[in-house]
Amino acid sequence: MKRWTAAAATALILSGMGAGGAAFAQQGDSSAPIDVSADQQETINSKCITIFRGNVEILQNRSRMRAKQVTVYSARKAGAAADNANACGNAQRMEAEGNVYLVSDQQQARGDRAVYTFDNNIAVVTGDVVLVKGKDVARGDRLTVNTKTNDAKLESSTPGRTAPRRVRAVFYQDDNKKTSDAPAAAEQPAQR
Repeated sequence: MKRWTAAAATALILSGMGAGGAAFAQQGDSSAPIDVSADQQETINSKCITIFRGNVEILQNRSRMRAKQVTVYSARKAGAAADNANACGNAQRMEAEGNVYLVSDQQQARGDRAVYTFDNNIAVVTGDVVLVKGKDVARGDRLTVNTKTNDAKLESSTPGRTAPRRVRAVFYQDDNKKTSDAPAAAEQPAQR
């Protein structure tokens, strides 16, 4: 069975936004430009918030995130006044809402909402979570990923054997294995 790492799609993209997280640096170039497009952008300096609304798409290297809205919460610089335009520092948290879709080279994840907290490297995707890597698929209600260690936990909001929305995963065997153990003589034409 292939090692399941589809959760890394979330880690890969979310850790790269804003502060250039450690996990992204391990998997890609965190210094690569971040290309954000949206129907609208609003920056509220007094609260250190930047909001991208409407068909938001964020690209960095070959990773992509799409959502209806993405809000970035930044830290206030020590001693900076609220009315100072340069009062905001590094990103602390990023929240993506509305049909969140995350894609990297080999993996995809989607959910209704995603939150990444920069100081503890934790990404949480909630609401009808679907993870895909190749032909492998996993579903649940809440995915929590430590982007530094790549530890992941997929949970259901209704546990129990008879619950309708349990965590479910389908894994396919490695397609590169030879399935034929037939002797080599069978492959050669018989001599007469």
